[in-house]
Amino acid sequence: MSIFITFEDFNKLIQQKENIIIFDATFFLPNSGMNAENEYKKEHIPNTIFFDINKICDPDQSLPHMFPNKTTFTNMMQNLGLNKDHQVIIYDNSPLLTSARCWFLLRYFGHKKINIFQGGIKNWKNNGGKTNQLEVKKNRGNFVSSEKKPELLIKLSEMKKISKNKLFKIFDARSLGRFIGKEQEPRPGLPSGHIPNSSSLPSSKLINEENKLIGNNEIKNILLNKNIKNDEKIIATCGSGVSACVIALAFYCLGNERVSIYDGSWTEWASKKQEIKTI
Repeated sequence: MSIFITFEDFNKLIQQKENIIIFDATFFLPNSGMNAENEYKKEHIPNTIFFDINKICDPDQSLPHMFPNKTTFTNMMQNLGLNKDHQVIIYDNSPLLTSARCWFLLRYFGHKKINIFQGGIKNWKNNGGKTNQLEVKKNRGNFVSSEKKPELLIKLSEMKKISKNKLFKIFDARSLGRFIGKEQEPRPGLPSGHIPNSSSLPSSKLINEENKLIGNNEIKNILLNKNIKNDEKIIATCGSGVSACVIALAFYCLGNERVSIYDGSWTEWASKKQEIKTI
């Protein structure tokens, strides 16, 4: 189920300027020293709107990147200019393929036409594409959220039951070092380790050096090695719900739409004093 768009098709859509909206969903970890919005302001693909992963979330939560409710997401997307019939093209310039987070949010809230341009500005330039710093004039959109697949989002109470009773396989997209408790978390004061009965599947293993998702055959090999059935229900988690979406995207490309995201992820689990495992 390929949702990726080529440079040629992307560039053609930009030239036509019909029913298309482009989002830059770049995001960096808190300890990276990088600011995604500043990078967007320096340079972006023409007609791109910045999709701020840090802000497109529940404003009433102290935890980062928690899913907003339908009304809040509708308002946020309308403010960005999203229409219900828009074809959305997403790209990012971070090493985490954070386009997957934007894709998952839009998919969860019912938008249908979504493509990802992989490789970001580097790939765009390598193909002869131009960039600019121009701010896009946004007209209020008419997109309205729906939640037709609420099972794609897992909350803490349900996660505790899944972990304790081994109801589904849980895969953690953070680095192996953070998973086993040997690397420091990027958020100050948060211990490292992992949720009991979860397994490590770093999103970095699913992304190649060009910041693109690895091929389907490579993904299949990973699933085989981890004894995962192609259509199996899976829970994906990470630090705060961003890189977990890369796992969901990888499975989706193989036809499995049953990967759910644990909303609070490790930040919630560890900060709320749940049981922590280290290896």
